[in-house]
Amino acid sequence: MVWCNQPPCSNANCKGNEDGKQMKSKGVRGPETEEEKTGGASRVEVYTCKLCNTENTFPRFNSPRTLFKSRRGRCGEFANLFGAYCRALGFDTRYILDFTDHVWTEVWSVRQQRWLHADSCEGLIDRPNMYEQGWGKKLNYAIGATHDSVAETTKRYTRKFYSDEFQARRREFAPDENTSERVFLQMSGALGQMNSIKKGRLEELEKRGKAEEKFFGMVQSSGVWDAEYREGRISGSLAWKAARYELGDNKEKREGEEGKDDEQEFMHSFFVESFYPSSRHNDLTIVVQPQMPSSVPSATPKANPACVTVGGVPCAATLTNGISVVVVDEESGCILQSKAFSQLSSAGTFLDTVPDGRIVAVCCYREEEQDAATKDNKNKTIDASTSRNLSRLGGFNIDAASTSTSHCFLFVGQMHYYPHWATSLETSDNLQSIKVTLQLKTSSPPKARLRSEINTVPAVVSTRLPESIMPLKTQLTASNFQKRVAFNAYMENGSNNSSVIGYTTRPDAPVYLIDNQSFPFQRSGGQTCNLNANDASWVTHHFLPDPLVPDDDEVTEEANIVSSRTNVTPKFDIPIADDYFMGLLGNQLLVQNAMPIDTTSALANTRLVALYFSAQWCGPCRGFTPLLIEFYNHLKEVSPTHGLEIVFVSSDKDEGHFQQYYGKMPFLALPFSNRALAKHVNSVFGVRGIPSLVVIDSLSGRIVTSPDESKRDVHQACQRGEQAIERLLLNWLDKVPVESKSMLDILALSANSGVGSSTGKNTSISNAKAESYLMRKKLPADSKDREETKSNCLLSTEDSAARVKEIFSHLVATGLEPNAAAAEAIKRATSEQKKSSMTVKLEEGRFSGTGEMCALETVINTIEEVAEVMCQLNARDKAKVGNVLSTAKKYVTNVQKDPSNPRFRTFRLSNRIFDGITSTPGSIELLTNLGFTVFHSDVDFVASIPLWVDLDLMVNVFDNLLKTYSS
Repeated sequence: MVWCNQPPCSNANCKGNEDGKQMKSKGVRGPETEEEKTGGASRVEVYTCKLCNTENTFPRFNSPRTLFKSRRGRCGEFANLFGAYCRALGFDTRYILDFTDHVWTEVWSVRQQRWLHADSCEGLIDRPNMYEQGWGKKLNYAIGATHDSVAETTKRYTRKFYSDEFQARRREFAPDENTSERVFLQMSGALGQMNSIKKGRLEELEKRGKAEEKFFGMVQSSGVWDAEYREGRISGSLAWKAARYELGDNKEKREGEEGKDDEQEFMHSFFVESFYPSSRHNDLTIVVQPQMPSSVPSATPKANPACVTVGGVPCAATLTNGISVVVVDEESGCILQSKAFSQLSSAGTFLDTVPDGRIVAVCCYREEEQDAATKDNKNKTIDASTSRNLSRLGGFNIDAASTSTSHCFLFVGQMHYYPHWATSLETSDNLQSIKVTLQLKTSSPPKARLRSEINTVPAVVSTRLPESIMPLKTQLTASNFQKRVAFNAYMENGSNNSSVIGYTTRPDAPVYLIDNQSFPFQRSGGQTCNLNANDASWVTHHFLPDPLVPDDDEVTEEANIVSSRTNVTPKFDIPIADDYFMGLLGNQLLVQNAMPIDTTSALANTRLVALYFSAQWCGPCRGFTPLLIEFYNHLKEVSPTHGLEIVFVSSDKDEGHFQQYYGKMPFLALPFSNRALAKHVNSVFGVRGIPSLVVIDSLSGRIVTSPDESKRDVHQACQRGEQAIERLLLNWLDKVPVESKSMLDILALSANSGVGSSTGKNTSISNAKAESYLMRKKLPADSKDREETKSNCLLSTEDSAARVKEIFSHLVATGLEPNAAAAEAIKRATSEQKKSSMTVKLEEGRFSGTGEMCALETVINTIEEVAEVMCQLNARDKAKVGNVLSTAKKYVTNVQKDPSNPRFRTFRLSNRIFDGITSTPGSIELLTNLGFTVFHSDVDFVASIPLWVDLDLMVNVFDNLLKTYSS
């Protein structure tokens, strides 16, 4: 489809008939020609070409058949054709009419059980905030229509529905909301009668409607969008968008932030960086290669373009035109850190923190060759500090990494050593790589424990825990502790589990085993943070070296649970800013029973004070208050002190309404009788609308987060559950001034001095343990070892400055002009630094291994090879492989009968039939190689047969494999 502002001139001899800018509108008429009538044109726009006076028409077709031929239009044509495609594929689709002159579609997601916004002319899915927040549209009504129902969807696309301004715009169309509701019910009922809707469909529509209304009520109560969207409209000419006031407010914002973005040194990393690859032998192989070029074929559409693999695990957090760095433990072969940087100086700063002995793989990738100016700029960025940091990597060629005209610089080496196996390569053809094979010392392998990653899922699962260890029915109802015991029993059994590195599960789901293919991990939409409770969130448990596993990371038997949230209240008093809060809020506040209490006592030992500006007469306030009460009550349960206190500042019209409204709140409150003080508090914080939530640091009296952000954060946290609420409090505490943090650190140290070991959980110790494992210790300035090392390393930043000053003084003394002397001094000092970096002497190290340059590795396993691997995993039982193939083929043939029905294409891994596949080792990898996809949902992992798969070809592949593995 091509966007059309005005039609091009139909006169082939007319100049400038490409974009239609020379067209002048003559008006609109009805359909007259046969093409216009059969194409369902609702109207026909008429134009005259200013260059040749030819009359041209632009029929606004509605027929998908005609649109498929014309392939041009505006939002109406885009929405019609896209909706037709969605319906052809079996998706329930509805057409959305916006009364402010725009249309789009919504598609029902069977997986998510909700309507997804889809604007085909903008190319965006599930961005309902784009119109109000992005384009700046003044919405009033948005109506959704299917072939058998009509519903108002306005509340999905606004967060200002109850504001006076928004309601005033709606009153131009209907006198009140009751009238609007009756009209839509009548329209929907009429459509239902016309189409003779079946009972099942009616029940489904009613179920969707109730769920949607509940969702609308929830989001309107917040009054804010969950995420920002600042882009103006994309489709249409600039003049056309400006005339419709749909440019948005992004232009000024982008211009103001452009320089700021350029100054930032971007870093990217995985959600979970550490991963312990399984290995059946003592050798560890590390391969570094450029991003796979398009000319190299891949085995499957999901081929990983990662430029670093460790033990067969793709683990590089890649950036286009960036530097990827992977750090590996030299004793266990565990992947510890994986990061990507946009600047070599940033990578150097990170590597300066890596302990001696760690194995490091680096890929510096540039898409385009550098011109002279670019190389000059790069040279300027390689300062003395960066050179010093990178000099700890023996054999790392700084010039090659920063200024080479080659597209890629690859390197594998060891921190603070220059081993014989250290290998580097400059390459421009993207078809070369380096491979290093190391012999790990496994005589005393490091202790490994299971670490729990909450709200985390693997990229894919391997299989489920075998029936012989724990039956599927038991797995679906077992507690976290019972699942852990069963997994430990499986690992102790030692049969066929050498590739397993952990498991993932959630309540009402099986224990899914994970292996090397499961990395990288992903976030899931979990709710809580208590490992020992049966909370509805995915938790992934995987083996890591002991220092990376917190001491309190244990799954305990529910009968003996002591929550990690108990007994963690700090044992010191918080010196709140008494004078500030008494001056702001007065000498007394009200507690829940409306009894007065002095302000100092009411706020004692609280870390944050939130002022809640609200009133009973305000609709959005009545929607937000229950969320804030839920938020407050949970935090009080978790942190009775040293947490958050809320003070209600009323805007009610009289004492009676205040008492009625405040009677439902657990907060403190400003006495209603002191209206002058309430007015003063409003003015201090510039409160212009309610509800408003101002969060203040109790030590300094400074605002921690803006009222709009705090209100939005509370709304999101309550939606996501207890863990999100606790995490939000920690986020707010992290934003308090540095002075407040320092004061509390001192108080905490004082309170803990002389205290013996605690039987409770100690997260800080665990964090310190991991930090000491991942970061090297810097020697004190007066250390003898530091003095000895200093003679063999580059100058420090302070020494470099002193050296520049020394050279400068000498040059000025010889008569050189000061500006020229300064430039020459810097140049000479930098040159000395570079020379000294080449003379740093590093030991070879203790590792034995080999390094080589080789052709780009493109491991392509055939389907037959993958099936053979599965057969070996099942003790060469061909019947098991055959059963998996037969069952999977039945799913494919079901789809063949009704290809457009999405219900036949997705199925849970734990359903009774598909579990015959899931429980067989190697089956998931075989099916993904055959074309299936596997992903997680909120309740289970799901297998799917994608729309792009050639079903006939897939059946033929199954038939060929079954000739070998038939039972």
